[in-house]
Amino acid sequence: MAQTSLLEAGASAASTAAALENLQVEASCSVCLEYLKEPVIIECGHNFCKACITRWWEDLERDFPCPVCRKTSRYRSLRPNRQLGSMVEIAKQLQTVKRKIRDESLCSEHHEALSLFCYEDQEAVCLICAISHTHRAHTVVPLDDATQEYKEKLQKCLEPLEQKLEEISCCKASEEKKPGELKRLVESRRQQILKEFEELHRRLDEEQQTLLSRLEEEEQDILQRLRENAAHLGAKRRDLAHLAAEVEGKCLQSGFEMLKDVKSTLEKCDKVKTMEVTTVSIELEKNFSNFPRQYFALRKILKQLIAPHSGFSRQRM
Repeated sequence: MAQTSLLEAGASAASTAAALENLQVEASCSVCLEYLKEPVIIECGHNFCKACITRWWEDLERDFPCPVCRKTSRYRSLRPNRQLGSMVEIAKQLQTVKRKIRDESLCSEHHEALSLFCYEDQEAVCLICAISHTHRAHTVVPLDDATQEYKEKLQKCLEPLEQKLEEISCCKASEEKKPGELKRLVESRRQQILKEFEELHRRLDEEQQTLLSRLEEEEQDILQRLRENAAHLGAKRRDLAHLAAEVEGKCLQSGFEMLKDVKSTLEKCDKVKTMEVTTVSIELEKNFSNFPRQYFALRKILKQLIAPHSGFSRQRM
């Protein structure tokens, strides 16, 4: 396969050289044999330098012959061939490149063909360089052998390079899709957050109404107990007022009248000493034990959201 590639490369090079030579022929004037200058085309279709064909026909007044095919024309017909002029410029550039390549293939010191390759210095050398003291102890092989060797090494590099290129291309294509995927993920998460907070707001509203209702019930219960206690205290106050009036009356009575039922009066007075006076507490915090457990969970969540919020935001930023 390597030999076939070399043959193909040689055939391609020969074909290129032939094409360049044909282009140079077409771009040359048949009179001066130089590259065409201001190319013009005459009636028979041949091209010449304008100055060359003008000099060729200088002494003629009619029957102007073609220097190539000898076909004559009655008139001095010269039409500029700008397209051919462009081809001439291309041919000149190719000739320059060809000359440069030829010069580069010669040893700059000995002007001999660079037909060998030095492995130590990694450069092409001529036969004289190879036997000189500079390269005498070096490994020198024919240039074609070194070319084939390094060509095979380079070809071995191609497969992993192409694999890595394919990997990077796939990775790049995947990365280019990620912004769109990220946008969809963010939108999905945004909708999820909105939905969850909407549900949270709904539940908070429900809990708010529940807590307010329980608070109102608690208020009414306390008010009812306050009214009942006030009525109870009022009754006790009236009983005590009657007892005080009774004691004062006894004190004003004579001995026989005062001693009548005095024991009963004293017993009533003794009971007053142990009488308990109750009050109703209106401290709402003391009555939270009657509230649902969700209330305390909500209070804990609110404290976590409100108290550290500013510090948490700064930390995230």
